[in-house]
Amino acid sequence: MSPEAEQVGMTVRQMLMQQLGADIDEVTLVSVEPVEWPDACLGVSLPDVMCAAVITPGYRVILEANGEQYEYHTDITGSNIVLAAAPEPTIGDVLLEWQQTDVTCQSLVIGAEGLAFGPCMGRMMQGQLAPPEREQELAYFVQTYAPFQADTPAGAVAFNGQGTAEATPAEQRMIAEWARQARLEAESGRSGASWGLAFAWRREGGIAGFCDDLTVYVTGQVYASSCRQDPPTTVAQRMMTADELAQVYKWVDTFAPFEYEHTDPAQADAMTIRLVFSGAGEQEAGAADQQAILDFAGQLYAELTQ
Repeated sequence: MSPEAEQVGMTVRQMLMQQLGADIDEVTLVSVEPVEWPDACLGVSLPDVMCAAVITPGYRVILEANGEQYEYHTDITGSNIVLAAAPEPTIGDVLLEWQQTDVTCQSLVIGAEGLAFGPCMGRMMQGQLAPPEREQELAYFVQTYAPFQADTPAGAVAFNGQGTAEATPAEQRMIAEWARQARLEAESGRSGASWGLAFAWRREGGIAGFCDDLTVYVTGQVYASSCRQDPPTTVAQRMMTADELAQVYKWVDTFAPFEYEHTDPAQADAMTIRLVFSGAGEQEAGAADQQAILDFAGQLYAELTQ
């Protein structure tokens, strides 16, 4: 096996380990075979994807985990990796189905026993909810909301809840945003602090030496933390209400990203307020709009920590 082939094989092995949550000795690299794929899709066609009919050099990588084999097709560098064959996922009774079309259609199915993700109408891969809190959040959704189907800006979702609350459009979108995040985490095998971030607010300074953080996510979670220590310590968290969600989505959909910082130079013990806003819109937020978001963040932090 050439050094280049071995490197590609190890890259694919690492990806599978992360997705399965497996230790290094639980995933075996069986083989890496050089192949000239007949198209740009690496020999794995999908109903909704057009494949350029161009010979594409790459590798067929075979891995084994838990007595099952996984086949991946890659390009020559290993930067493009496609699942070609895998064990049938075991997920149990379906709780949530999510689909979204960006460049291609991607899907996620979560059941009582696990989850599966992959391209729409393509090979699905067994995965897991990456951060531990995702299990608790899913349980909250299932116990709280009645079943629904909805098309949202975050994708189409079919939810088989066991609760009685009728989800508002904002809450339906929250669950779709959460599913989109869960799919990203399942595919990468990890979570990211900035993934799904709507905005982050910090208040620092003053006579008392404040250092307060608030992070708000499009998936519904709000975290209040103290940044007096390193790393910061979470002091309170909860899910946003339907009205709070609706307001946050309105801002996120309307305004482009921006950063704000202000310190009162006239006072030695002045506060510094910072805001990092991760909008998806095109409109520039004016001074009044920025102040509205700042006021919202300050009030939310006070409510969480009082």
